[in-house]
Amino acid sequence: MGGYSIILAVAAFTTFALTPLVRRFAIRVHAVVRPDPRKVHERPTPTLGGLAMLGGLVAAMAVASQMDQFDAMFSGTGEPWGVVLGGLVMVAVGMVDDLREVSPPGKLAGQALSASLLAAMGVTMFHFRIPFLGIFVMPPDLAPLVTVLWVVLMANAVNLTDGLDGLAAGIVLAAGAAFFLYSDRLFDEGLLPGSNMGPLVSIVAVGVCLGFLPHNFHPARIFMGVAGALLLGLLMASTTIVV
Repeated sequence: MGGYSIILAVAAFTTFALTPLVRRFAIRVHAVVRPDPRKVHERPTPTLGGLAMLGGLVAAMAVASQMDQFDAMFSGTGEPWGVVLGGLVMVAVGMVDDLREVSPPGKLAGQALSASLLAAMGVTMFHFRIPFLGIFVMPPDLAPLVTVLWVVLMANAVNLTDGLDGLAAGIVLAAGAAFFLYSDRLFDEGLLPGSNMGPLVSIVAVGVCLGFLPHNFHPARIFMGVAGALLLGLLMASTTIVV
């Protein structure tokens, strides 16, 4: 657990430290959500918190790539950097939507692009378990499409939960922690190889949520915005795909 504790700390500290800087940037570019009858907050609040989360993801992956414990996850595969690349695209799509509202088809196209890059870098769902029916193995031609659909589904699921202060980050923190413990148990039982990055991505998701939540508790000083919600959805999709 020593290596994972370091990655958790890096992701949390980087996100926590970057969030005030992102808040000031959001105010400067007028990325501020103003109260209206459809929203529950009572004062103008900066958004774009997903930028700080992205910083936490990049820092954590960079540190992990230099640690012996995670050599097998980074050697001979582009999967971890696929998560980073997909995260960059997701945050870019979310930022555009945060700054000037994007049409649903346009936002969906951006999410599909992010998911396609993820699949191209090797993060692809080749099989999944159906309760009581066993494991379903997909034809190779179908796997990338199912991967894209799963990433888009998870990204929008997290985005839909982002309606109250701390809600989306709290849910993903709990889900990421549970999935980390689950995947680590699979590793201990010999059912998950050391090259599988599922536990690493899970703990990064937990870390960025831990770092962001102190700024997002009610009354929130900053929102993660669509950028942050889509990024968290991508992280949870990635870890579930590889495990």
